[in-house]
Amino acid sequence: MIRILVVLATLLALPRAHADATSDTMVYKVRAKDSLGLIAAEFYGDRNKAIFIMVANRMEHPRPLRAGERLKIPVSRQVITSPGDTFESLANAYLGDIRRGPFLAEFNELSPEDGLPSGTAISIPFTVTHTAQATETIASITAAYFGDTRNAGMIRRYNFLEKDSIDKGDHLSVPIFNVRLQASKMPSLNADSKARRERQQTAQDRAAKAIPAAKQAWRDGDYTEVKGALAEVELDIDYLDLSQAVEVGILLGSLHVAFNDQKPALEAFKRVVDRKPTHQLTAYLHSPKVLAVWKEAGGTVTAPGAP
Repeated sequence: MIRILVVLATLLALPRAHADATSDTMVYKVRAKDSLGLIAAEFYGDRNKAIFIMVANRMEHPRPLRAGERLKIPVSRQVITSPGDTFESLANAYLGDIRRGPFLAEFNELSPEDGLPSGTAISIPFTVTHTAQATETIASITAAYFGDTRNAGMIRRYNFLEKDSIDKGDHLSVPIFNVRLQASKMPSLNADSKARRERQQTAQDRAAKAIPAAKQAWRDGDYTEVKGALAEVELDIDYLDLSQAVEVGILLGSLHVAFNDQKPALEAFKRVVDRKPTHQLTAYLHSPKVLAVWKEAGGTVTAPGAP
């Protein structure tokens, strides 16, 4: 309780802030005996997160709530990726700038270098827009919202700033990525999102069975069997997880090379490079013909024995 009062005092001592309520808040109707702490615990699992409800509703200090009163509750959102979605396109849609793609990946503990499978659940943090009424350091603003200054560098980069402070009247976007809704409070997925999630699970289960069979057929030199094993998997390759998509793409590309089908081989390898640009093939495991098409697709090759 002492900590939240300290953070609240810091916030109120700083210029006033408001939460962006355009798409990352929900309305809650206060019930009898509700308090800010109880609502925060219900939505976030932590009474100390009541400070964000206060900021969203422009409360300058904790106060008793009235039954029937409507409050804005800042919420993180979950989106289910569609074919063609990237961290950059999602950041442009939900975080206001395509350049925030790498931040969105990091908020979800994913690599910004890798492509996104369709059907993936991505958490979108809610944003607090802080408006300075005097010169302030980014570190002090970060401490007010996060309780410490560890994310100050991230907040500066997130706002594309080169200085460590903002002047009176400047705005600072603060993504609250560490506060998420309790599972019981998450809204139900719409039909399209649910279908994409189910399609992803089905595709990944199918690939888990098909990939070992395709590999064995490849080792046996039975290219027709490889093609048969991957036929259904190829249709949903955008829904496979990263390792599966890479394995299937390389098998398909190599298969097309074996049948002298240059164009589909190039397309298969390009999909691999798009999903994982850092993936490398080796001269030890792949033929010169395969490596030539792989390089044409933009892939890189490491020599045998190279680290």
